[in-house]
Amino acid sequence: MKNPTGLRRVALGVLYATIGAGIIVLLAAASFGASTNISIHDAYSRPANDMGAVFLTIENSGAGDEQLDGARSTVAGATEVHETYTVAGGDAMRHIPSLTIPAGKSVTLKPGGYHIMLIGLNHDLRVGDHFTIGLHFHDAGWIDVPVVVRSF
Repeated sequence: MKNPTGLRRVALGVLYATIGAGIIVLLAAASFGASTNISIHDAYSRPANDMGAVFLTIENSGAGDEQLDGARSTVAGATEVHETYTVAGGDAMRHIPSLTIPAGKSVTLKPGGYHIMLIGLNHDLRVGDHFTIGLHFHDAGWIDVPVVVRSF
């Protein structure tokens, strides 16, 4: 035998690399599996030139409640989860830190209710435009959502 210590080192290196790769695959699978309980449908926006909004439906097929707790986009300076509420003399909007998506239920973000607010648009949103927003869920993490701009 020329160098048994060198062979052991190579064998241990291969073993450690294999274990490390296995751990990465398991973590990626666990991360992907968590997001499969959340599905997002019918995401759209309307034409806008300074501030816009995204409306959509979020479905939670999981056994536990989920929290929508953040949003991002490249089309606006700020992207936030908002709600519309009634005040004397009309409606107003405000940022909310999170929105519960109950287990086994859907929540629809729609005009006059919950929505994703696009503040300080980088460019006008025109009918037929497409862009992507990211929604952050407490357990599922970030999910990218394609959005289409539709007419009223």
